[in-house]
Amino acid sequence: MVKKRSDFEHKVLARGSKPVDFARYAAWEIGLENLRNKRCKRMKIKGSTTHTGQARIFKIFDRGTQKHPGDVALWMSYLEYCKQAKATKKFKTVLTAAIRLHPLKAELWLYAARWSLESEADMKEARSYMSRGARFCTMSKDLWIEWAKLEMIYLAKISIRRKILGIDVEEVADDAMEIEGAGDDAAFGSEDVIAVPNFKMNTIRPSMLEGVPVDKEAAQDPMNTPALQGAIPLAIFDEAKKQQFFNPSVAADFFDMFAVFTQVRCLPKILQHVLDALTESYPRDPFTCNCYNKQPLVGIDPISPEFPVALGTFLDRLKESMEKTKDKTALAKKTKAWIEPMLATSELDPGIKTVLEHTMRKL
Repeated sequence: MVKKRSDFEHKVLARGSKPVDFARYAAWEIGLENLRNKRCKRMKIKGSTTHTGQARIFKIFDRGTQKHPGDVALWMSYLEYCKQAKATKKFKTVLTAAIRLHPLKAELWLYAARWSLESEADMKEARSYMSRGARFCTMSKDLWIEWAKLEMIYLAKISIRRKILGIDVEEVADDAMEIEGAGDDAAFGSEDVIAVPNFKMNTIRPSMLEGVPVDKEAAQDPMNTPALQGAIPLAIFDEAKKQQFFNPSVAADFFDMFAVFTQVRCLPKILQHVLDALTESYPRDPFTCNCYNKQPLVGIDPISPEFPVALGTFLDRLKESMEKTKDKTALAKKTKAWIEPMLATSELDPGIKTVLEHTMRKL
């Protein structure tokens, strides 16, 4: 162990040392510390020097981040170890230092917001991180979409909580859906389930809001509360429109993200707002036409009695859009992409399946 430690010290002290050298050194010390803890537990040795081992690892990361302050991956490794060691005070210190050095790194702001939700159950602090990050990262569309998604998850949780508390008369089971995509547990309780796919690994997930209290907001009248009518997600979208990264593709990403939250009562208002913005700025763009076509089908199950009427509206809009769009090929490709999953539905009505297949052939 002494020789191994000495070898690592020579590497990190050398003139051409790299951030990965410090990361490997810290990883070896972490493995050694875990092994020592297991042996102490097996041999029932009390009073072991756990803090000494942690202090040594913290020192390695401190030296590494001081020598290579521009390496974000090393900072993230440091933060992950602090979380693993449950060193909350140290974690906050390191996180503050990392954000101060790299305020333009969207992943750090998102990481901070995720931590606030998972570890602190603090929605106010998570919002603060996201809003400050959006002010710095004006070129990161993902951060703005994640911020809006955070607010939509919060609204969906309030909506489901209202049903559980008996404020809304609809059955809770109507909105309790299994999460799609990553297989992450999205339960907020025995019945609080929000359906929202994970677009990527480093993203806001419903399970992160598990401990966030919402009873106070849920008890308010949504008709008299702007926040419960979608004012915050709409404000985020309107601010995103002013950024340089905004284009029809980004607006369509907002539309698709919002469309997942069928539990939110103000969803039609939010979708219409996004569609109005698209229509005003990009009336003939394929992204605009695709969102316009999908709008009647949002939140409607393909095997439900309401689906045929919505499908008829969709077909009328599709015909209208194909005549006015500036790129029919792109619109046809986008339409096929979300019709195909419908055709895969096992209980789909034969008549509806025939109509959809005929539509696919025409496209």
